[in-house]
Amino acid sequence: MRTSIMATAVDWNLHDTGGLVSIGTHSLYLRAAGPVRSTGTPAVICIAGLGDNSVSWTAVLRHVSVFARCYIYDRTGLGKSEVPSIFTVESKSYVNIAKELRLLLRTADIKPPYLIAMHSMAGIPGREFINLYPEDVAGMVFVDTLTEENYKTRPERLPAIMRTMGEGVDMSFLWTERKPAMTEEEWRDVLNSEGLGNEQPPAEIIDRQRSATKFEAQNLIPSSEILASKKQFDATTLGDRPVSVIKGDSPGEFQKSFERAVAADKGTEEERQLVRDYLDTAGATQLLLQFKQLRLSRNSRMVEARESWHNVQWYQPDLIAREVKWCLDEFEKLKGYVA
Repeated sequence: MRTSIMATAVDWNLHDTGGLVSIGTHSLYLRAAGPVRSTGTPAVICIAGLGDNSVSWTAVLRHVSVFARCYIYDRTGLGKSEVPSIFTVESKSYVNIAKELRLLLRTADIKPPYLIAMHSMAGIPGREFINLYPEDVAGMVFVDTLTEENYKTRPERLPAIMRTMGEGVDMSFLWTERKPAMTEEEWRDVLNSEGLGNEQPPAEIIDRQRSATKFEAQNLIPSSEILASKKQFDATTLGDRPVSVIKGDSPGEFQKSFERAVAADKGTEEERQLVRDYLDTAGATQLLLQFKQLRLSRNSRMVEARESWHNVQWYQPDLIAREVKWCLDEFEKLKGYVA
C-alpha cells in the first residue's frame, strides 16, 4: 500500500518534487518543477489525454519549468494515482475530473490563477474547469484537443473497428518517422508507461489503468453532451484571457495506423471502407473543430505542430512551452484580474 504525501509535508510552491497527495477518498500523484511563483503569477497545470498519465508531459515540464512553475499529475487510476473504494456515475464523469483537479490543487496549497494546458480528451474536463471555477483560470493552451463535437463527426462504430484492426499492428512509425524530442530517460519512461518498454508495470497497475481508461472512454460521449449543453462556443467564455490552440496531425496518424492495419490484413472490406470514408473529410473536420476553440477568448491564436503526430508533447514540447510563454505574457498585460 502506498503512503500518501500530505500537503503539509511538502511545499509544492518551492521545491522540485513529486509524490502522492490525499484528496480524501484516495490519493493523486503530483509533480512540480520551476521557479518560485510571485504573487498573481499563474501556475501552469498540464492535463494528459485519455488513458495517459503525467509521464507524457515530462519533456514539457522540463521546458516550461525554465521560466514558470509547472505541475503535472495523474488522474484517478492512472500512473501512480490511486482509485477510490467505490466508483459512481459521478466519479466517472469529466466534470468530476475537473473537481478532483481543483481539490488536488487546493489540498497542495497551489493557489490560482492557473494556466491550463490540455492534450486530446483533456480539452473537455479542462473546459469544465472554466465552468466550475472561472475566476481561477488565467488562460488555456489546447494541444490537439477533442471538443464536445468530435464524437458526432465519426461513425459510431469507428472506435471499436479501429481498436480491433489495431490489435497486434506495428505502430513504431510513431517514434521512427517523427522523432520524439525527449531525453533518453523521458522516452524510456513513456514507453514503459505504455507497456512498450523493457520494464513492464506490475499486473495490478496495468489492470487498474485499463479500468480507469475504460471508465474515461465510456464517459467521453456523455461528458461531451454535458459540456455541449453549456454552449461555451456561443460566448466569449474567457473574455480577454489568452487561448492558444495547437493543432497536431491526428488525421495523419489515423491514416498511417489504418494503412498499417490494412497491410497486416486486418478488418473486413466493409470496415475498411467505413474508415476510408471517414478519412476523406477528417482533416477538414478536425481543423474546423480546432478553430472553434478560438471563440473562447477575444485574445486567441492557433499554431500548427508540423513535426508532430497527435501527441505533440512528445515531438515538440518546445512549441508547447512557447505557447505557454505567450499566454503568460498576454495574461501579464491584463489589468484588474482578481485571483
